[in-house]
Amino acid sequence: MTSVVRSLAAALVLGGVLASGGEPPREAPKVKMPAEETRKVKVPIYNPASGDLEWVLLAAKVVPSPGNPRVLLGTDVQIIGYRKGRTQTATARKGSVDTETRAAMLEGDVVLDLQDEQPTRVQADNLTWDKRNGTAWTKGPVRITRSDAAITGLGLRLWVTSVEGEGGKAERTGQLVIERQVRTELLSGANTSLLQATASETKEPLLVTCDGSLTLSRSELLATFRERVRATQGAQTLTCDVLAVKARPVPGEKGKTALESAQATGNVRLDDTRTVATAESAEWQREEGSMKLLGRPAEIRWDNGNRITAGLIHRMGDGAETVCSATPDYPRDVYLLAYTVDRGAHGREARLPYQLGAEHVADWPAFCATLARQGAAAAPSPAKRLWELLPEGTRGILRGAAQGNVLGDRRKAEAVAALNEMLKKPGFYREADFKGVPLPPEAAELLKLDPKAMDEAQARKLNRLLLEAAFPGQIAKAQEPKPQAREEKPK
Repeated sequence: MTSVVRSLAAALVLGGVLASGGEPPREAPKVKMPAEETRKVKVPIYNPASGDLEWVLLAAKVVPSPGNPRVLLGTDVQIIGYRKGRTQTATARKGSVDTETRAAMLEGDVVLDLQDEQPTRVQADNLTWDKRNGTAWTKGPVRITRSDAAITGLGLRLWVTSVEGEGGKAERTGQLVIERQVRTELLSGANTSLLQATASETKEPLLVTCDGSLTLSRSELLATFRERVRATQGAQTLTCDVLAVKARPVPGEKGKTALESAQATGNVRLDDTRTVATAESAEWQREEGSMKLLGRPAEIRWDNGNRITAGLIHRMGDGAETVCSATPDYPRDVYLLAYTVDRGAHGREARLPYQLGAEHVADWPAFCATLARQGAAAAPSPAKRLWELLPEGTRGILRGAAQGNVLGDRRKAEAVAALNEMLKKPGFYREADFKGVPLPPEAAELLKLDPKAMDEAQARKLNRLLLEAAFPGQIAKAQEPKPQAREEKPK
């Protein structure tokens, strides 16, 4: 969701194309109107204070409007704007400008190529610049694309100057509104998970749609979606009436932002296929890695039949700690329905030889930190190799734990399941990754076998031994399976 804020904020640099970048405009000189037409027109505009070139208007042909002599009409129009050392370009098949009011319109295949912290393209059928109100707008379809996101909708309005309000001037510079039928897709690897209590990263694309408007304030880094909002990410879904997402600048990284919080209100429902939560409002805080549900009542249902109902349900970390209480709107007692199950059949006795258990990881925070740090490094290592083989969902769990999130039993079980899935397949070992890692003799002997001829039991044993050698002191040594007693046949 942070990329929504980043992506839409970049579109606001359109002000650098259509306006003078915040400097007071020079009094426009009288325009010499062509008697019939002028071809290959080039009009440079300079900043009156600094003398710097601000933008250049190019057109294949310019003619006066038959119905209004102060309006110029152009074809194959191109506007090149210069803003803080960056070039912004707008092109269209046709364009017009009122030489008195300086209002302008671009029509036909309008494309704005903007350079912010990364290239951004805005496409529309037409775009009108209203200098008096400081806005650029269109009623038609609009599309905003970047390398990490794509946003579409109907109707666009953005403010590039302050406007008059009831209390005087109202600062709306940097606000953008897409009026309806908004679809925002954050592409793979570009976003932070919004739908989990943890602050873990994920490569699954996040899609947010709404029937109403998307409003973005660049100054506040706040994006608000309205009317039948739906956010999906993998198997996770959030629906609500209004979704407000707040970002913050990343210290020391110019132009970058990080998700700070998200608040959903009205008919809130979160579904991750294992749990379904309903509430009147839900608030997610990145720093806490928590989800707070309020309702009359708020409720969470688990797929095993467990259920909890309260005025306030506050889940922290990955849900390992949940605080519930009554509220003035729902003063009733907390209701909890919990089933207990016999775990004996799924305990250690049922494990296959050399299979990993959650208790075999001596220090989960240290293990997760090692994996996340070395997994992101360029140098080969056993941790980097393991990181490459783990699914993205598991990497997100481990990355969140490395950032300080509480890792509950459920998340540990999910991580262990993914590790065991990897352990039963040959291919974990690569010589470059294990260079300098002392291997036990049993592992060295197993490495002499042809990986294609290795069965699952041999692969599991080899990979477990490699895991123990790569993470000494963090992964407990597996106990040798006891040989089964030979059954003697009666004589």
